[in-house]
Amino acid sequence: MNGSTSEVKPLKHAEDRALVDRALDGDAAAVREFQDTYRPMLERVLMSRGVDRVQAEDLVADIVAECFGAGKSGQTRPLLEKFEGRSSLSTWMIRTTWNRWLDLKRRDKFRGELPVYADDEERSGDPFDRVAGDDPDGNVLDADLSELMGCAIREAFDSLGPEVLLMLKLSYLHGISQAAIARMWQCDQTRVSRTLTYARKQVAVETMKRIRESDASIELEWEDFQKLCAAGLDL
Repeated sequence: MNGSTSEVKPLKHAEDRALVDRALDGDAAAVREFQDTYRPMLERVLMSRGVDRVQAEDLVADIVAECFGAGKSGQTRPLLEKFEGRSSLSTWMIRTTWNRWLDLKRRDKFRGELPVYADDEERSGDPFDRVAGDDPDGNVLDADLSELMGCAIREAFDSLGPEVLLMLKLSYLHGISQAAIARMWQCDQTRVSRTLTYARKQVAVETMKRIRESDASIELEWEDFQKLCAAGLDL
């Protein structure tokens, strides 16, 4: 062996990736499964964020159509081709739909204030795309999700006993070894290891429980929660 590590790791959401591949290949059953699963779920997510039912249904219908390449200007690259299986399909679809809703809100807010250019009649496309700058309200929905997630994980940590919480902080925040922590508690290192394992599982379970209790329409798994944090969602 030459020591090369070219092994390809299996995707954690391979089933979602397989569904997408079958749907894009024209498998009627896969297309129906995708539509029956994600159309109502995305509509519920939007309405839970205050979007009018008709607007939610229209936007989701457009998104689902674009997933298979049916854009407003005719055939376009299927949106689902961008899905790589690095997160769950539900999380990916929610983020995609939220971003589209934010973009529509931003366009509606400024469309009546667009500047007039001398070559407007000669240039094609949406005049809005020529305006630079960000909407200060552009992160409204992300901020809402961030607040919900932040509250959930804080409550999850609060559910731990003070001794367990202290062990977690010593291990993960301060980098203290389990052997050193065992000496502090005058116990076996195995006990420290079991306690830390329990604490991690408890935080994950309690966090997701609180998210589902706050908004049952958000279909997140713990891995998705971690990925959203890593992607820059500020908690």
